[in-house]
Amino acid sequence: MCIVNLTGTSPSNTFVFKDVKPLAAGGAIAVQGLFFTTARKVAPFHGSAVMASDGSVRLGLVVHSSADSTNDFTIAGITSVDFVGTVKFDSDGDFVPNGTLTMEPADCATVVVP
Repeated sequence: MCIVNLTGTSPSNTFVFKDVKPLAAGGAIAVQGLFFTTARKVAPFHGSAVMASDGSVRLGLVVHSSADSTNDFTIAGITSVDFVGTVKFDSDGDFVPNGTLTMEPADCATVVVP
C-alpha cells in the first residue's frame, strides 16, 4: 500500500507500507514500511492503526529519518482504511503538531524506492 503527499503533481512525501493486515471495526494492526521525500533519502517507519466502529481509521507512525536527515518525526491522523486523508506531523519532538499532510493513494507499481 502506498500513499503520497503531493506538491503540484509530484510526490513530496511517500510512504510505502509493507505487509498490511486487514482492519476490522474495533481492531488494531501494526504497520511498517519505508518513507522518503524528494531528497530521495529512504527511512524506516513503524506504527499502528485502529478502526473505529464508524469505519474511520486512526493512524500513528514514527519515522526514523535522523540517520540521513535532520530529525525523526511522528505522524497521526484520522484516515480511510487505505490511510488516505489529512494527517498531522510533529517534527520537533514536543508532541504538538507542526503541520498537516494531505495523503493520497499511489500506485505502488509506479513508486521508485531510492
